[in-house]
Amino acid sequence: MKNSIKKLAKVDVWVSAFVITLSILFGSTAFAQSSVPEQVDVNINADTGGGGGWYAQPWVWVVGVALFIIIIIAITRNGSSREV
Repeated sequence: MKNSIKKLAKVDVWVSAFVITLSILFGSTAFAQSSVPEQVDVNINADTGGGGGWYAQPWVWVVGVALFIIIIIAITRNGSSREV
C-alpha cells in the first residue's frame, strides 16, 4: 500500500513539473511576440457586391430555422402514432 502511494506521489511530482515547464515556455512565447506594426489599415466598409455572404440573406435564416424545427419535431415524435 505504501509503495503505491509513493509511486503516485512521484507521478504527481513529474506531472506538476511538466505542467509548470510548459506554462513557462508558453508564457515566454506570449511575451516574445513581435511589436505592433506602425500603421494598421482596416476597412470595415469593403464592398462585397451584395451586402455580405450568403449567410447575411434573411431567407437563408428562415429556411434554416424551418428545417431545424422540422428535424426537432421528427426526433421528438418518437413514433407516437404506433400502437403497442
